[in-house]
Amino acid sequence: MEQQDCNLRSKYFFYTDIKPPGAGKARIALPGTGCCKQRQKEEDMGTYQIGANAFNPNCVTGAADHFYRYLKEAISGAEQIDMNVSFLMVSGIKLVLDDLKTAAAKGVNIRILCGNYLNITQPEALYLLKGALGERLDLRFYNVPNHSFHAKAYFFKYPDYEEVFVGSSNLSKSALTNGIEWNYRLNSREHPVDCQFFRQTFEALLADHSQIIDDDALKKYSKQWVRPKIIQQLEESEDASEADSDGSKAPDRVAQGQADFIVDPVTTNPAPLIAFPQPTGAQVEALYELKNFRQENQDKGLIVAATGIGKTFLAAFDSKGFKRILFVAHREEILTQAEYTFKRVRYELSTGHINGTRKDSDADIIFASVQTLGNPAYL
Repeated sequence: MEQQDCNLRSKYFFYTDIKPPGAGKARIALPGTGCCKQRQKEEDMGTYQIGANAFNPNCVTGAADHFYRYLKEAISGAEQIDMNVSFLMVSGIKLVLDDLKTAAAKGVNIRILCGNYLNITQPEALYLLKGALGERLDLRFYNVPNHSFHAKAYFFKYPDYEEVFVGSSNLSKSALTNGIEWNYRLNSREHPVDCQFFRQTFEALLADHSQIIDDDALKKYSKQWVRPKIIQQLEESEDASEADSDGSKAPDRVAQGQADFIVDPVTTNPAPLIAFPQPTGAQVEALYELKNFRQENQDKGLIVAATGIGKTFLAAFDSKGFKRILFVAHREEILTQAEYTFKRVRYELSTGHINGTRKDSDADIIFASVQTLGNPAYL
C-alpha cells in the first residue's frame, strides 16, 4: 500500500489465512498508535487464498459463502421486508423476484429505497418489481439531487424479533452470487440499540428524503434514462461468469435467457436451472403498460417499437394467460420464425398453420397468412 496518511486507530486485528499476492511493500498496523510502519518483504508471499472452512453465520464475505442464500432464507420467513440499496439491476431482481412474489402473496409488505445516481438503477428492474408485487410494494428513489447514495441494508421483521444485514451487496447478480461482498448480520435480541439505530435511520430516509416511484415517476425516469457504460461492464462480467460455469455463450439480449437459481444444500452455491427466454429491456416496460391497459378494461392495443426490440418475443410473452392465440402476418417466412419464437416461450401449447396448404384450426396457437384469412370461407 502506498498511501502515506494513515488514519487507522483500531485496537483490533483480523487474523486470517489470506496471503496477499506477490512480493513487495507491506504495512503493519500498530494498535493504539494511529500510524503505520513500513517494512520490506523480499520473499514471495504466495498466491491469494481464502480458507475453505472460513464461515460465520453473521459474517457473509462472498467467495464460497454468498449473500444470495441468506437473502432467500430471510425473505421466506419475514413478516415485513425493507431494503435500502444503492441501485437495482435486472440480474439481481430476477434472482429474488419469485421469493418476493411468494412473500407478497402471503400479505407481506415490501419497501425498497434505491438510488438513481448516475443512472445505474435500471428502469427494467423497477418495472419488474412493480408489475410482480403490485400494491404490496412501496418503491422509492432517494431524492437528494447530485448526492451519492451508497448505503446497503436489508431489514427483516419476524414475529418476535428483527434482523438486519448491513454491508456492500446491491441487488445485482454479481453482488449476490459470485462477487466478493461483505455483509454483517445483527438482530434485535443481541444488538437492540444498533438495530434500532439502523431502523430509525431508514425510516427517516423514507419520510424525509424519498420520492415514491409511481407510474408517472417511472415513465419520466425511463424516458430520460441513458444506459451508463458501467452497466455494460457489469453485464459482460456476469455473462462471462455464466459462460465459465456452464460453458455456454451469453444469452441473446433480444430475449434474455436468464436462468432461475436454486441453492444447492450441499455446497450452498446457487445452481442454474434450465433457462427459458424472459422479457428484457423495453419488453418489460411494454408488458407492464399492457397489463395496466387490460386492468382498465381495454381490449385493443398497439405496440410501436424499433427493429431489434424483439416484437415477436414481446407478443409471445404478452400471450401468457391466454390459451388460444392467433398470429397473423403477410409472409410465410415471418410466420415460421414466429412459430419458433412462440414455441420457446409457450412450449406447453400446440402450434399450427392456416395457409394455402394447411388448415390446423384445432391448434392452441395458430399462425395464419393475411391472404388466407382474407378468404370469407375461413373467417
